Amino acid sequence: MADFSSIESERLYMRPFRDEDAPAMLEYHSDPDICRYIPWNVRNLEEVKKSIEENKSAFHLTAEGDYLTLALCRKSDDQLIGQMNAMYRSKEHQKGEFGYVINPKFGRQGYASEASAALISALFDSGLFRRVIANIDVRNIPSWKLVERIGMRREAHYIQDYWFKGEWTDSYIYATLKDEWQSSH
Repeated sequence: MADFSSIESERLYMRPFRDEDAPAMLEYHSDPDICRYIPWNVRNLEEVKKSIEENKSAFHLTAEGDYLTLALCRKSDDQLIGQMNAMYRSKEHQKGEFGYVINPKFGRQGYASEASAALISALFDSGLFRRVIANIDVRNIPSWKLVERIGMRREAHYIQDYWFKGEWTDSYIYATLKDEWQSSH
């Protein structure tokens, strides 16, 4: 079992969610622009509290299908600025997937890039994965630019491959391998 309850980078740290995170989480979970590309609809406070309760212990990856949900916080003031997610996609193929959600008021400061790189490094350091992917809606230009910036490569463009929130959407698949990631980070 790999424990991801404490991941750090220069300015940020990731930890399990807590009940008191609800107001900060609500800021981005209730934003329609943010929720457009993530797998939940706009949430109210009760739905955010339910999500936190369901994900408080989601900081271990043990078996295929396990899901990781971590609060992303600034070290300087312990402010929750978003969340980082990962999934154990395949034990046989040693494949993981990651994603993130950042409160837009903390955008354009390099936090998403820094946190994504730290999470990918932690996933590889766990010994569970030799490949990490990101699956991104092609319309989510800031996200695919971010993963390119941190060194992931676009491997596929799937056309209308996903029925998402009432419409067929296209997806980009980005990936990096453990040896190439570790040699460049």
